[in-house]
Amino acid sequence: MANVILDTSFILSCVRNKLDFYEELEEKGHLVFIPKEVVLEIKRIKDSSKSLKVKNEAEVALKIIKSGNYGEVNAPGKYVDSGIKAYLEIHPDFILATVDKGLKKSVRNRKIVIRNRKKLELQ
Repeated sequence: MANVILDTSFILSCVRNKLDFYEELEEKGHLVFIPKEVVLEIKRIKDSSKSLKVKNEAEVALKIIKSGNYGEVNAPGKYVDSGIKAYLEIHPDFILATVDKGLKKSVRNRKIVIRNRKKLELQ
């Protein structure tokens, strides 16, 4: 059983593409972890002046997060991505779920990405 840490871009992309990331990750035997900073970032997006579509996606993401079964971790840093990167350096056994190209390149851990907007793939 592997531990998977989700970032903001992954969660919002799953919502946008109507992917049930909890169900698919749990079917594959993964435990889901979401940094507190990611939840706060999604709340900021929901309350921001972004487009209504993005705000609605953030609201749906928060509802999914609240209803799901996940572990919470601390990944403090100046930016959420830098906090996740630092956390993954300490925990090399974790898998990163992201669509952020910069974060993918900067982390050595295995990754889960969205393929063809329809399924999750381990790299």
